[in-house]
Amino acid sequence: MADLHILKTDDDQRLVFGVASLAVTSDGKTYTDLQDDQIEPAVLEKAFYEMVAEGHGGGDVNHDRIDVSTLVECFVATPDKLNALLKSVGYTGEPIAFKGSAAWVGYRVNDEATWRRVKAGELKAFSIEGRCERVTA
Repeated sequence: MADLHILKTDDDQRLVFGVASLAVTSDGKTYTDLQDDQIEPAVLEKAFYEMVAEGHGGGDVNHDRIDVSTLVECFVATPDKLNALLKSVGYTGEPIAFKGSAAWVGYRVNDEATWRRVKAGELKAFSIEGRCERVTA
């Protein structure tokens, strides 16, 4: 089961980290989100690259369009990238068996009230917003 909740925090810097979007789980299965949507790995990558390149790094709460956080980290994890990363730091074992495609993000929470809600467990996950064409399977 995929965990798209906030997975790590840094209290000193008011940072939150986790998977913001998932196309394929680690075992290679297509992921279906809470709205019954699926996204192709290449589309997920392109969307996150464009978000960063266009400077859309502000985060809000429940899509209220009031920025309370700033994107500080974004990495679209794929098998090729993860194995290249491991190789670059000296890993000499077998390639990892990860078959997924996921967008990992980190945000600095700039708003004190929002940080309190994160720490209290009220805000537990990331929710992305975007436009798409729905295609029936």
